[in-house]
Formats: sequence, structure tokens, C-alpha cells
Amino acid sequence: MSIDFRLIVQAGDGTGARDERLSVFASVSDADGVDDIEYLYVINDGEELCWTLTPENWERSDEGSSVWLGSNGIDSPGQAIPRGEYRLVLVDRAGQRAERGFSLSAPETSAYGLPSVTLSGTTVKLDSPYPSNTAFFIDAGGNVGKTAPIAKGTTTLDSLWPDGAWRSGSDYLAVYGFEPKAETGFFSWKIRLPE
Repeated sequence: MSIDFRLIVQAGDGTGARDERLSVFASVSDADGVDDIEYLYVINDGEELCWTLTPENWERSDEGSSVWLGSNGIDSPGQAIPRGEYRLVLVDRAGQRAERGFSLSAPETSAYGLPSVTLSGTTVKLDSPYPSNTAFFIDAGGNVGKTAPIAKGTTTLDSLWPDGAWRSGSDYLAVYGFEPKAETGFFSWKIRLPE
């Protein structure tokens, strides 16, 4: 099992409020097949917190021969994700376990700005302090239909998702900016797309 994790800050609403989430994924394998895996626990012993991921609520990503299981939306009881030591515990149907630890040392995020997105007709304007930005097209159920790199300044929706496919594939647009020095991602407030 190898681990990929990062802190994600999301705009909580249109007023500038924000909420932190933990994104954590494990590259997994099992002698009986990946479908034999039952649970992936994310544990912070210091804060006495535990999140349980199962096939019903984890996200799965197949990349070549690698299978990654995890979540982009691990939330804490407060607005901030606790920093410190975490454990990932993988359990299969036979009760066999694998465990790996990681340390979340992301800085305090209140000093970091969020990407700002405005829409005028089908023209998107992005103001972001981050070097790498990605547009997320999201449907009414919160599912991501498409992602596309987006540059600061203005661009059209059709250049992000050609041939007007965004009209039938999504209802909202949000932008994710990544700050490599802080190893933290920042999501803008999502905006409603035109009909």
C-alpha cells in the first residue's frame, strides 16, 4: 500500500467562508483481488478521530495496473482538519490488515486566498494566486463530469469543454488551484452555468 494525500480548502459559500477537507488515497492490492477489500480506515489517534471508507462510499481510480481507493472529502468535526499523525488501515474480508502512516503538516490556510471565478455569458474569468488551476464541471448531484486545465484571465466554456458539451454534462463550475509549496489545494465557490 502506498499513500497519496493532501489538504483541500473549499469555499463554504459565496461569502468567503471556507472549510477544510482531507484527500487521501491508497494504492492497494489483495491476493484475492481488490474486490475482497472491505474497509479502509483513516485514523488520527491524537484527536481520537476515525473515518470508515467502504465500497459504498470510497472513490476508486484504476491507473494501469494500480488501483487507488480513498476519498477527496474527509471532513472533521470542526472547520479545520487536524494536523499531525494519521494511520490508514486496510482490512479485507478475511480480517487481514495492512497499515501505513502519514503525517499531515500543512500550514494554517486562512492566509491563503481562494481562486475567484466569474461568468459573463459563456466567458469565464479566473483570478487565482496559484500556478496550477483546474476547472471542474459538476452536475446537480455533485458528480464531476469533466475537468480541464484553466489559465488565469478569461476563457470560454467551449474551450474548456468543446462543442457545448458542458450544457448537457454539468450545472456548475468550480476551479481548483494547487499551491505546491504548501501541498494544499484550494477550491473556489461553485457558480451556476447558463442554460
